[in-house]
Amino acid sequence: MPLDNTTESCYNPNHSSVYDFCLDMITSTRLRRHERTKQSILDAALEIVNEEGPQALSMRALADRIDYSPAGLYEYFGSKDEIIGAICEQGHQQLYTYMAQVNGALTMKEYLLGIGLAYIRFAQENAAHFLLMFSTPPPPDTPAPPAEMLDEGSAFKILVSGIQRGIAEGVFLVRPGFDWLEMAYAAWATVHGIAMLRITSMQGLRYDFEGADRQTLDNFYRGLETM
Repeated sequence: MPLDNTTESCYNPNHSSVYDFCLDMITSTRLRRHERTKQSILDAALEIVNEEGPQALSMRALADRIDYSPAGLYEYFGSKDEIIGAICEQGHQQLYTYMAQVNGALTMKEYLLGIGLAYIRFAQENAAHFLLMFSTPPPPDTPAPPAEMLDEGSAFKILVSGIQRGIAEGVFLVRPGFDWLEMAYAAWATVHGIAMLRITSMQGLRYDFEGADRQTLDNFYRGLETM
């Protein structure tokens, strides 16, 4: 069957503009297929974590889940740690989105309550992401907080900005050894503990957790206030 002129041109380097266009099309198609496969691997990893926990995640388990050879996975990710890193990066972006949706025009109290509840909601709605994000320790001797945690686009930056706003407005009292970083750490530890309990040992229990969460965060907020 003869090729039409356009198809012939795709394979004719003398027709440079059409040839380059077709080459770009082929490359683009391959890249999209490559990205779809990468996302399928990440989705399978999340399924395993949801069903069996982070400890069950392995290259062999992933290969079995998507009917792929373990060696084939290395065309897309260099190691299990690289897969976990990609999932964590997606998770941190989603967490930022949840918290960034809270209206910054709210009062200081309602704003901090809002971003805290958004953090908890993210954990409940994305448990596999959440567990992986916070089950992998950083490299030794990493400063606290790591520089990237204070970058724009970081959920921790949202918290820090809220704390610093409270200090600037005279709502929060800075004490010796308890400045903005210590306040942010204490707030994060409180909300993170709630979130972790909600998706692990207390998942499924019948209790007014939302009311208790609000009361806990309200009590924490009052502890930051100036007297």
